[in-house]
Amino acid sequence: MHDPDEKGRDRFYVRLKIGGRFQKKRIRQPFKDAAGEITQDFMLAYFAAITELRGDAAGEEAAKPKAPVIREETFNWLFDQYYRSPEFMRLDKATQKDKRSVLSRFAEKAGDHPYKKYRREDMERSQLARKDTPGAADKLVKVLRAVFNWAMKRNPKLMSHNPAIGIAPINRKKGGFHTWTPAEIDIYRAHWPIGTVPRLAMEVMITVGARRSDAASIGPRNEFMRDGQRWLRFTAYKARNRFPVEIESRLTPELIEALQKTPTGSSYIMNARNASFTIESFGNAFKRWCVEAGLLECSAHGLRKAAAVAYAESGASAPELCAVFGWSNLRTAQIYIDQAEKRKLRVNAYERRQAHEKLKSVSFSGGGKTSETNEGKRDEKSNP
Repeated sequence: MHDPDEKGRDRFYVRLKIGGRFQKKRIRQPFKDAAGEITQDFMLAYFAAITELRGDAAGEEAAKPKAPVIREETFNWLFDQYYRSPEFMRLDKATQKDKRSVLSRFAEKAGDHPYKKYRREDMERSQLARKDTPGAADKLVKVLRAVFNWAMKRNPKLMSHNPAIGIAPINRKKGGFHTWTPAEIDIYRAHWPIGTVPRLAMEVMITVGARRSDAASIGPRNEFMRDGQRWLRFTAYKARNRFPVEIESRLTPELIEALQKTPTGSSYIMNARNASFTIESFGNAFKRWCVEAGLLECSAHGLRKAAAVAYAESGASAPELCAVFGWSNLRTAQIYIDQAEKRKLRVNAYERRQAHEKLKSVSFSGGGKTSETNEGKRDEKSNP
């Protein structure tokens, strides 16, 4: 800007609006030379003044002391309160460890930040930042949702909203885990013969409809006799500390044969070190056995779903399925009844079509009985 002094002498300044107010710096180099052109020294001083003003502003902003965040308003404090809560303490030790691991990784960057200012868009950004590991990204949302729900129930002043509600999972699988087909069960059995641990694991799960957490621990101690037949009784591992569910299942001839021909121990399914599997190691091992059998889509949970469909196809009602699989909601059982009905309808439809095609292939034009009258008429028509 040009701002002459009171005597009319030229003065030049760089004037910038920074931080809501104008700041300026004078340029003392000659503006024009003898030919009336703007001098190079002036232009160099001009750009240097701009850089200096902006640098000073940035330095002032950085130098401003930030108001410290009170510890009672940080994620670190919130998580610490959650860990001490009765709700958290009632969780299984393995579940506690898993939740602590998720929250600790999140707190490495966000621990000292105010949790009340966390919004839905922040939750979405945190999830997308972990998109390379979609399972971990979705688990973070799930765990934080539980923490915020706990805070809201404990005291509305502690947390008035839940920013993790309504966040769509990245790792969503349409229809959930793949349900094994009868053909896939046959392929698995053909690859893993009776006497192998993978085969015993499959027979346990398809018979009992057990989750991997139950299949890893079921053993001889769970057996009892009823009407001369061998049965299993166990408390489902899932939610056993909050809503314990007792499950009973009768051993099938296939499972009994597998047990007789496979080495067992404290649990039915033993690892290579002759020890019981942990839940995670069993799930990983079973997935590996599926891959080795060429069943890339199959998993332990999908086998449980196949067992439910098989029971439904045999005519089991929704309450009966709930009793076998330990469900408390009839709607869950109805899902598998619907799947079984669809299979039956498909089979019926294909059989009807095959019967129709077979009926069409039978020729009626040349199959009638001949008579003398007809023969005579044909002879008359053929003679001149």
